[in-house]
Amino acid sequence: MTVTDVKDSRSLRTREVLISTAEQLFAQQGIEAVSVNTITREAKQSNRNAVQYHFGSKTGLLQAIFDKHSPSVAASRAALIDTLLSTTLPVARLLATALVQPLLEKLQDPNGGEAYLHISAELIACNTFGYTLPDKHPLDLPRENKLVKLALTQLTHLPAEVAQQRVLLMNVLAFHGISDHARMRTNGHYATMIGATDFMASNLIDSITAMLEAKPSANTLEILKQHRPT
Repeated sequence: MTVTDVKDSRSLRTREVLISTAEQLFAQQGIEAVSVNTITREAKQSNRNAVQYHFGSKTGLLQAIFDKHSPSVAASRAALIDTLLSTTLPVARLLATALVQPLLEKLQDPNGGEAYLHISAELIACNTFGYTLPDKHPLDLPRENKLVKLALTQLTHLPAEVAQQRVLLMNVLAFHGISDHARMRTNGHYATMIGATDFMASNLIDSITAMLEAKPSANTLEILKQHRPT
């Protein structure tokens, strides 16, 4: 092994330690509450500029966390959609299943999967809009075109503003539902079924399906009419 190889290996290990440390701190305390100095200290790095050197900034470190997890989630979701499209599953339930199932896989990922879910839940609103407004978003997120196209197909019966918010809400419900479950499942004070992942997941898919299928109420349509520019 050459000197360059040793340096590269050491650099890779440092990056991994910083990412792993940041995952846990962001998940436990919230992104804004964690400073770069705290991450460096908790990662036991003697170089106080380690985060800046390897990632450029706190946002760059956050991007590295998403780069670590998001591609596998997107790939799993795309493969699942292909499989489900060959069945007779209604489109709304297909969408709900494809949204939730890859996140459940992350819940079982020992390499920061649960932390990724907590971080994503904190950012999910801006991340959801980041898919459609990438130039206004600080993170580079994978474009899940199959899910988006299916959502547009399913929601064409809704006014565009209602459909857009339904997409946001289904993402919020999915990520927060699973993130909250992850925090509660080991708490013995809750009822047994609260900690049952299979029950939560099935109920979550039922709920998102119902959200996608529901017609907007007369009240919602009236409010929309009032807020639309004339």
